[in-house]
Amino acid sequence: MRGSSFGYLLKSGFKNLWHNRLMSAASIGVLVACMMLIGGAVLLGLNVRSIVGVAGEENEVVVFLEEGLTQDEIDEVGIQIQKLGNIKEVDYVSKEEALKTEQEKDKWGGLLDGLSEEDNPLPASYRIHLVDITENKLIRTCEKLAQIDGIEEYNAPYQEATILTDIQNAVTFVGAIVVVILVVVSVMIISNTIKITVFSRSKEIYIMKLVGATDTFIRMPFMIEGILIGLIAALLAFGILWGGYSYGMSALDLSGTGWLSISMDSLVAFEDVAAFLFGVFAALGAGLGWIGSIVFVRKHLRV
Repeated sequence: MRGSSFGYLLKSGFKNLWHNRLMSAASIGVLVACMMLIGGAVLLGLNVRSIVGVAGEENEVVVFLEEGLTQDEIDEVGIQIQKLGNIKEVDYVSKEEALKTEQEKDKWGGLLDGLSEEDNPLPASYRIHLVDITENKLIRTCEKLAQIDGIEEYNAPYQEATILTDIQNAVTFVGAIVVVILVVVSVMIISNTIKITVFSRSKEIYIMKLVGATDTFIRMPFMIEGILIGLIAALLAFGILWGGYSYGMSALDLSGTGWLSISMDSLVAFEDVAAFLFGVFAALGAGLGWIGSIVFVRKHLRV
């Protein structure tokens, strides 16, 4: 395609957008709302995953060692644990440290006070922080732990892992449904906008077909119009979402109460995902505009 032809098609696309500015503005407004909901669903999912990850870090698997192990055997158990994978950190707690910690907690009503090292009933242990504490990962890791010689038993936060897994799955499932619905709605909105434009120019399209214009040449102005509508909506949605998210983060930070203040450090900063969201919005807007523009144009190209 020559440069002059492309310039003509681009100009026609802008002209269509201006001539149908009221409908285009309505379409852009609805698309902005749809994209903001999509962006909000993405941000919610990322924040939930981040908070769940922080909560998971607070839970640990405690491995109790058999009595009578030498220090070399204890060290070997630690090495074997490190080799399992999904292991973030391993901390060794000796019998003496375990006794001192329990005495400081004083949850035994003073029963442990005054015990000597020889009378210490508490076993040595390893406290293990996992990279991924979701249910399936936790079960597989514990199955591997059970196969290591020198480990008598272990305590694992199965209930917490189940809850965290359910939260992640629910957020992912609901978010995916919302995104799919909004994408379908967006395509229908752009298609209806282009439909009006195509209908008003159906005679012109008919004449262009009779004089030998190709389908691509006829379709391009409408495709450009649809892409422009999508890109404008993407830019507006991105800017509004950034401002709204930043304002919401500031409001939460100022409140400084309850679990909100605890969760603030684990929330995702918009700057960290700005490039990703902008790319998604731009691609989504241009893609929806392109798809919406070809849905109804095709019907009028059959002469």
